[in-house]
Amino acid sequence: MDLASFIVSHRDAILGESEKVAQRRLLGDEQISIAQLRDHLGELLDTIAHDLRDAGSELRRPTAETAAPPDREVDAIAEKHGAKRAKQGMTLKQVVSEFPILRSCIARLWLRSLSNPSIADFETLIRIDESIDRALTKSAAEFIDRIDRTRATFLGILSHDLRDPLTTVVAGGQLLLEGRVEKTMADEVVRRIVETGERMQQLVADLLDAIRSQRGQIPIERRDADLGQTVRHIAAEFTTAHREREVKLNVVGDSRGQWDDRRIGQAVANLLANAFRYGARDAPIGLSVVADHEVTISVHNEGSPVPEGQRDSLFEPDGSFGGEFSLDHQRSGLGLYIARAIVKGHGGSIELDSGRGRGTTFSIHLPRR
Repeated sequence: MDLASFIVSHRDAILGESEKVAQRRLLGDEQISIAQLRDHLGELLDTIAHDLRDAGSELRRPTAETAAPPDREVDAIAEKHGAKRAKQGMTLKQVVSEFPILRSCIARLWLRSLSNPSIADFETLIRIDESIDRALTKSAAEFIDRIDRTRATFLGILSHDLRDPLTTVVAGGQLLLEGRVEKTMADEVVRRIVETGERMQQLVADLLDAIRSQRGQIPIERRDADLGQTVRHIAAEFTTAHREREVKLNVVGDSRGQWDDRRIGQAVANLLANAFRYGARDAPIGLSVVADHEVTISVHNEGSPVPEGQRDSLFEPDGSFGGEFSLDHQRSGLGLYIARAIVKGHGGSIELDSGRGRGTTFSIHLPRR
């Protein structure tokens, strides 16, 4: 049986053998399932078999005069594989080692099936080597690129989300230095500075953990909390930092439950910062908490609507806007990106409603369970 036909008919056996070796040699006790190990390697086998069939029994190797055309399908599958491995938190060593394991399993199983291997059979294996080497290179390159982008993204998030709390600390400190506040008010300002500093400290610790994990997942720690109270604190913090803007707050219903209130506060603060930046300067920002079978937190601002063609990129870490929605590099999409990650970590969703005459509203929907 030729190798292309063997790969097609023994696809599951090849994948099963390579998965066993990979699980034993590379992963040990790590919680990565067989389905996660298989993902794009099956697609890669299908592509290699198709390529071999197109080539027939002849070896298609590049000569000095004629370079082999790039195999775009292999490239695409390998890049998806590298991106997925980065998301799963595997190491570069593990990713690179998968491909030699797959190659050896193909060669071992196929040669066992042949009663008398010929030179042409070994030349076919060389073609397999070329395809797998190409896939390895593309997968590793994509893996490294994703890791680098993840680190850069979360460093950007760190600097982005520290700006508003730092503004609160500076504004509070200036009030105290100017001596324009009474003793009772001074105590409140000091308390708010301490609380904001503690939030910044925890934010730094959590985001550094996320960078180290290389997964981009925001840690969520649920505890008994009242989101109405959480949002009140964030609104007060925001108005301290931006005394020229009004926030109209409305809290309805019982918003107590099991939440990571610190993270929810972070998401709301990011939405408020977004409303402050893009909303009409002469209109108040609306902030509401409505608790029923779920808790809905909404942030509304008046002003020009978000263009239809740019809404899909709003929550991407490297998304950008055009025209009057232009952002600088550090703040490009990071506030909304981190807000969505926090909401998703709670099993919720975040929605956008924006239109001329009705302003822009971001709504966080959080299930109680």
